[in-house]
Amino acid sequence: MTTIRVIEHALYPRQAVSEARTAYKDYCSVHVAPMAGNKASLSIDVLPAHAENERDVILSFMNYVLDKALEQQLAAL
Repeated sequence: MTTIRVIEHALYPRQAVSEARTAYKDYCSVHVAPMAGNKASLSIDVLPAHAENERDVILSFMNYVLDKALEQQLAAL
């Protein structure tokens, strides 16, 4: 089942999303579709081996993106 989340790149920078996609490639596939403004639509498909933990995988992925975004912002200070 595909889960769609709309994100704002001001909070979730492109580089953070890219790093999370790489880190979670064994758990889910994530398609990023640009939207108007500074937004993107993430289509997240959890891989069959992790389907029973779908919610946890998606939440962990989003937390990972947020963590990477914070790391990037702190490094820029």
